[in-house]
Amino acid sequence: MNKIIIITSVITSGLLGYNAKKDGTRVEYALENVQYIKSWVHEYINNGVLDSSYAEYYLESLNQTEDLLIEELTN
Repeated sequence: MNKIIIITSVITSGLLGYNAKKDGTRVEYALENVQYIKSWVHEYINNGVLDSSYAEYYLESLNQTEDLLIEELTN
């Protein structure tokens, strides 16, 4: 669980700290990372490793981050 908190924090803070290249490469990598982490959270839920209330909070944050990245790619 602590691993997810740390990873989410690092990704979120990293996204706020840099500008995307004109081709959107960094944003695409960040989006891919968020999607991987979302899949890990779902795995943790299915395996009983992560409490669903924590998972809901993490997934909500990851979904918001994913939406922001998609918006950045399409602008």
